[in-house]
Order: sequence, then structure tokens, then C-alpha cells
Amino acid sequence: MKEDKKGLKKKSEEKPKEADEARVSGLKGLNLVRRGLYAREEPDDLKQRREALKNLGISRRPKGDLEQAGDTLASSRFKNMALLRARRTGRVVRFGIFLLVGIFVLVWAVAMTVWYRSTLKVTEDNVAVLIEAPQEFTAGDEIIYRVEYRNDSRVDWRDVEVILKPPRGFTYRGSNVELEPSGKEYIYQVGNLASGDTGEVHLRGQLVGEQNETAAIRVEAFITPVNFPSGRFSKTVAQATTITALPLDVGLGIPKDAANGERVVATVSVRNLSKHDLKNVFVRIKPAEQIELATSDVDFTNGFDSQNSGWSIDTLAALESRDYDFVFYVSGQPGEKRIIDIEAVLRQDDEEFTQRQLSHVVSVSASELVIEQVFNGSSDPIVAGAGEQISGQVKYKNVGTVGLKDVIIELAFKGNIFDPASINLTSGAYDPVGRKIVWTAGTVPELGVVQPQQGGELNFSFNMMPLEKINREIDGGKNNLLVTVATIDSPDLPAPVGTPRKVLSDRAVVSVGTDLLLTTDAFYDDGRLGLNSSGPVPPEVGQTTTYTVRFRLGSTLNDVGQVRMVAGLPDGVSYTGQSYQTTGDFSVNDRSGEIVWSVPFIEGWTGRSRPPYELHIQVAITPGENRQGEAVELLNRAAGEGQDLFTDKTVGSAGGAFPSTATAVTGQGEVQ
Repeated sequence: MKEDKKGLKKKSEEKPKEADEARVSGLKGLNLVRRGLYAREEPDDLKQRREALKNLGISRRPKGDLEQAGDTLASSRFKNMALLRARRTGRVVRFGIFLLVGIFVLVWAVAMTVWYRSTLKVTEDNVAVLIEAPQEFTAGDEIIYRVEYRNDSRVDWRDVEVILKPPRGFTYRGSNVELEPSGKEYIYQVGNLASGDTGEVHLRGQLVGEQNETAAIRVEAFITPVNFPSGRFSKTVAQATTITALPLDVGLGIPKDAANGERVVATVSVRNLSKHDLKNVFVRIKPAEQIELATSDVDFTNGFDSQNSGWSIDTLAALESRDYDFVFYVSGQPGEKRIIDIEAVLRQDDEEFTQRQLSHVVSVSASELVIEQVFNGSSDPIVAGAGEQISGQVKYKNVGTVGLKDVIIELAFKGNIFDPASINLTSGAYDPVGRKIVWTAGTVPELGVVQPQQGGELNFSFNMMPLEKINREIDGGKNNLLVTVATIDSPDLPAPVGTPRKVLSDRAVVSVGTDLLLTTDAFYDDGRLGLNSSGPVPPEVGQTTTYTVRFRLGSTLNDVGQVRMVAGLPDGVSYTGQSYQTTGDFSVNDRSGEIVWSVPFIEGWTGRSRPPYELHIQVAITPGENRQGEAVELLNRAAGEGQDLFTDKTVGSAGGAFPSTATAVTGQGEVQ
């Protein structure tokens, strides 16, 4: 039994051994298959490493069946390295993808946040301002600027303000909204403007300028976003308009030639070509130095501004035309040229806009005769008083090289301010129909033939119209002129073929000046003007009596400016402080007794056809015993002076007899 047991035991031990060997043999075969499958996929560094470990005798086997197989490829450190690296790479790729997706999401979120915030931010581009204006324009016409403003942001605005700055030469005429003028700018307070809202401002007016001038309007808009109340944003835009046409047309009627010293009458015509009225038109004459304007000539159109050398037109209606005559004298040698420049401008504030510029050339021509007038010994314009006698002379001379026969000289009177009945002649005759004096060889034999370098004088005299005969209805009875025109003619005067013979002339002017009226008187006042006289009449020794002294000012014919009257109170006469005046200012010096009355302007005929200007002052006297039986003078001097605004001459007047207590109350002026 023991043997059987041993045999059984031995057999039982042999069977597992055989089974193990078979299993190892199968594993070896499996390993060989694996080696064949993965041999090409093993990296070189892994092979080198495995060889190195093998040479060192190191062989780490994993637990389990593979350890018994003794295969180092079955080690956990060396299992399928390519697969592990692929898995590791996959994890890295997946992590990178997740990271990129996260970054993308983060960037997208930030971008969306920035974009959203940007939609709530206001920039200059969000302030839309558009200007509509004509590209070409005719100066003087009416222009309309249309300005559109718009909120292109996503934020509402408040305190919106639009400022319009029109070009120079613009005159405001109206708007569709209420504008606040500020200097030369116009402000529109819009107020609140919601997101996407828009509005318009129309600026209408007259625009003037010069040819080809570019007139630009500037518009500036100011806004404050509701989400940024401390901020203030603005935008400025501009729009230009070119002035391509002008509204004024100018024509000239000026002779092409004139003799040395000859009087020449010329005409300037100005016309408004537009359909709108033109304001502040100015026509200017700019003669050369050798041309003298005779502004005092009767044919010279009134209203000429000597300082600016031209005429002002307040309003020139649409399509209206006006003519302006001017007289000038040319000096120079035959053949020389003289230039006269003419300008038509539009004035606005302190600026001028030139509309037309023309130049005219006058040639100095040869003259065979010279004629000149002299009044009261002067060849210049003179000023005479009403009723004054004027002595005159007409001087003539042949300055040519040949004799002239049958010479006729005429002197024509223009104006009603002289007295024809007073004309006194030593030769010649007065023609009442033509209102002229004519001299011929019939009464002046020397005029039969006037030899070269020969001349002569013709004498006469006349009186100006007396003051009482001057017609009040003609020009208001003031600013009267007498113009005399002397002409000389001979059939022998040379003339170019096809042109009329030139008759030489000379013109003289006599202006009638005014007289300043000043009268003084005194009276015991009854209080009608608030000045009550008091005290005994006649005055008594030691008693105070008050009187009213009255001054009156006027002008006989013309307007008078800057009138100043000075009077004096004698010693013993004092001013009480009570007064009354119709115009002007006055003062009394208590120490010297001087009275000064200043009147800026006295209209012509004041004191004649209209009441005089008056000054009343109350004075007081307290006579002493030494004046008993005498009349007391209330003034000891009085004189006035002013400027005749027509003749530009100083005129004056004395007060005449001075008032006293005797003239104040007739028969009761002597001190008792």
C-alpha cells in the first residue's frame, strides 16, 4: 500500500509537472507570437535598454504566469510602449482641445462684453451732423442752410446744443426754431435727444460776398450722454458755397477827354439786378491826384460823403437803378492820361464786399481858350449872407496860336436865391428867359477877334435874395446855392472830324449862409412856467426882488450845430437856482456869474417859422442906497456861436441890448 501510495503520489506529482511544462511551452509560443507581432513596433531605445538589462543579468518578471515564463517583454514596465504613448498623446490632445475650447469660450465672452460695452459708449462718430447748402450762389440773394442732427448711439443724450456759425456777409432773416444770437453765432438749445432721434435747424438770411469767394458755414453740436453725465462731446462740420454771381451792375457816363482846367460833368449808374432788396450799398469814386472833384458844384448829386468819397444807399430795391452825377476838373499837359476808378460795394457791419470795379481813362486835350469866374475877389466857392451884394468878374484868354473871331461869352444863373433886379452891368445884357448874361462883340469890341495870348475881364454885380423874400417852400428855405456857369465859344475853335465843337465852361458856386438868432429880455414873472417873481416893484433899497431873464436861440436859414451861448450876470445880481429850458444844458458859475447854455442842434428857420429855443433863469437883486433912482442891469454880456451845417462855417450873434429892471417892468424899474 505504501508503494501504491508512493506511486500514486509520484504519479500525482508528475501530472502537475507535465501540465506546468505544457503551459510554459504554450506561453513561450505565445510570447514568440507576441514578439513577432510587436517586434517592428518596439523603439530602438527600448531594444537597447532591454539588451543592456540582459547583459547585466537583470530580469524583472511580473507576478503570475508570465513570471514563470521568464519573458522580460511581459514586464509591466515594458508592456506595449507604443500603445501607452498613443494613449498619452491622446490625453494630451484631448487636454489641448479642452484648453482651446475653454480659451475660445473665454475670449468670446470677453469680446461680447467689450462689444456690448462699446455699444453704450458715445464717440464723435455717433454724433451725426449734416449741412445742406447750395454749391453756387448769387451774392445778395436769400440763402437757407438746412442742418440735420441725429443720435446714432444706443444711449440717450441730454443738454444737446447746436451752434451755427454762418460765413461773413450773412444777415439773419429767420429760422424754423428759436435761435439765441451770440455775436455772429446762433445757438439752438435742443435739450434731450433719444437714441436714434433726429432733428433739423433752418437758418435763413441774406448772404453777400465778392466774386468767386468761398463762403463756409460751420456747425458744432454738443451733447452729454445720460450714462456719462460729467462728459461733454462735440462734433464740428462745415459746408462751403461759392459766390459765382453779383447783384450790382455799374455803368459810366464820363467823357474820354477834357482840357486842362475844364469842368467835366460825369454820371455813375448803379442797378440792382437781383429780385431782393439790397441794403447798405455804397458807390465810391477814386480819382487820380490830377483830378479834382468839385463837390460843391450844383450838378454834383447831394449826399456825397467826402470822407469816404462816395454815396450811401440805405436800400436799393429789386431791379432799381440810380444815377449819380459828379463834377471834376482835370489838370495836365495835352496827351496825358488821368484815371478815375469807380467801385460799388455792399457794406455789412465793419466790412465791405466789392461788387463791381471799373476804371475810366480821361485824356488831357489841348485847349484854345480859358475862362474863369471870380466872386468877391476869389475863384473859390464863397459863402454869402441873404441880401448881400456880390461883385463878379469873368476872365477869358486865348492860349492857342491862332486868333479866334466872333467870341461869345455867357454867364447863366441856376437857382432862385439871387435878385435879378439887382444885376448891374457895364457891358453885355441880361436875358430873363434864359436867366443869363450874354457878352458879344456888340458891346465888347475886343470879342470880335481875340488874338493869341490875348484876354480880358468882364465885370458885373448882383445881390443875393433878401431874407424876407426867400421862399420857405423850396428845400425848406435852407441850404440854398447859387451856381453860375460861364461859357466861351468861337466858330474858329478846332474840332476833330465828326465830333462837335467843344464849348469850354467854368462853374462857380455861392452858398447862402445862415445867421444865428440870439435875443435876451427880462420880466417880473407871474409863475406860468413855475418861476414866481417876488419882492417890491419898483425895487426898493435893502429889499430883495426877483426877476426872470430869458434867452432865445434860433437860425435864420440853415441848420446849426454845436451852439454855445455865454452870458454874464453883473455884480449885485445873483442866480436863485430856479430855471426852465426847452432844450440843451446850462450851468451858472456862482463866483463869476457866467451862464453857459449848450444846444447840440438848432433846425433851420427856428425862431422864424417855428418857436425859438428858450432858457429862463431867475435872478435876484438887493439894491443899496447908492443905486437909488437908477435902473439895475440884469445882464452885462451875451453872445452865441455855432457851426452852419450847410456851409461848414462858424456863425455867431450878440444878444443886442441887455435887459434891466427898467425893461422888465416898464415905468417901474428905478430903485426907490
